[in-house]
Amino acid sequence: MNSRTVPTVAIIGRPNVGKSTLFNRLIGTRRAITASRSGTTRDVVSGNVSWGRYNFVLTDTAGFDAPDDEIESQAQEQLQEAVKSANLVLVVVDGTTMATNQDQAAARLALKSKKPVILVMNKADDKGAGDNFERLGIKQRIPVSAIHGSGTGDLLDAIVKHLGSAQPSESQGSLRLALLGRPNVGKSSLLNALVKRQEAIVSNVPGTTRDVRITNINYKDHKIQLLDTAGLRRRGKIEAGVEKFSTIRTAAAIASADVCAVIMDATELAVAGDQHIAGMVKDAGRGLILVVNKWDIPEKDDKTQAHLARALAHDFEFVPWAPLVFTSATTNLHTDQLLDLALEIQERRGQQLPTGPLNRVLEEMTRKHPPAGSGNVQPKINYVTQTGVHAPTFTFFASHPRDIHFSYKRYIENSLRLAYDFIGTPITLEFRAKRKER
Repeated sequence: MNSRTVPTVAIIGRPNVGKSTLFNRLIGTRRAITASRSGTTRDVVSGNVSWGRYNFVLTDTAGFDAPDDEIESQAQEQLQEAVKSANLVLVVVDGTTMATNQDQAAARLALKSKKPVILVMNKADDKGAGDNFERLGIKQRIPVSAIHGSGTGDLLDAIVKHLGSAQPSESQGSLRLALLGRPNVGKSSLLNALVKRQEAIVSNVPGTTRDVRITNINYKDHKIQLLDTAGLRRRGKIEAGVEKFSTIRTAAAIASADVCAVIMDATELAVAGDQHIAGMVKDAGRGLILVVNKWDIPEKDDKTQAHLARALAHDFEFVPWAPLVFTSATTNLHTDQLLDLALEIQERRGQQLPTGPLNRVLEEMTRKHPPAGSGNVQPKINYVTQTGVHAPTFTFFASHPRDIHFSYKRYIENSLRLAYDFIGTPITLEFRAKRKER
């Protein structure tokens, strides 16, 4: 395994055994959609997991089943590509039932990959409950409850033991910058401009980059890893086979990156695919830069850039904190500015705010605009503390936290951004009751 890459762990299994619930439990947030009916997960969903000194990318896949339509067939192809790209496979079964033919088929796929395989017996409270799964041929079996979290620590210990040769979590001072975008927007050309030499294969044929190319550079005494990714199409436009594989790897690159630059073509803007990719970065909690590339091509006057910036601000209003930069790989326009922004965003993402000054900001914002309630309920925010860095998270303790309106939460986020300048990075606000409410 290349020590510069973050290893990938794939979750597979028949429908409705709790794969997405386990995925959400292990990554610590609700990313995958869960439901009691089978077939809810069709696209591969990726998330970053840190455990001890190690991190890895976790991918959730569609239920292993016989396809009965074209969409299901594509989902099964995507599942098989996820197994091929993984360093370790988790086969999830319902530990309260007998092993089924679908469980056996999933186990065969995993074992055939020649990767390390762990059988995860979900919904099982008894370590002896997995005796009937011996016939699947997977030696290591771990009982868990994805809903309640029991056994997940043992599972994570087993995962990192298998991935022991993978690199530990990135140390401070090393920045991973992923270059993302639709096919043929100039990602590889921009990479060459950033490294000041011919590093990536450049072609005007969409799809030249099939995998994630990692290039190390030194810039202003900082070590930066540049991740050049395959072009991402909208999900309905993704073709089977190697392009599915590239899409999975690109999603994993987002999860393992610190900052992502979404590259757009100056000659073809306002495309839904660009917004979809930016949304993936936001959901992953990574830093984000919007880049308009090929800026040397369009005809323009002194008002063109400002007009376009306003239009893009409207199109990307769901990420108003993401900076915008205009570049040209051909003329090296603002390529250094892109790296400067990435370093600044990484610094902001890593800042740990002292509780005292943070609460003084809270006091000032609530003094100006106290939270409004409904009926006889009057929420009051008592104090705040920062509970996460690099994906900045703030936990607010309040009375009646469920009655705090979403518009007030937006006001709080805007106030925090004004006070501490979280440029280019999403922040998460959590609201909890100070004491148990009746």
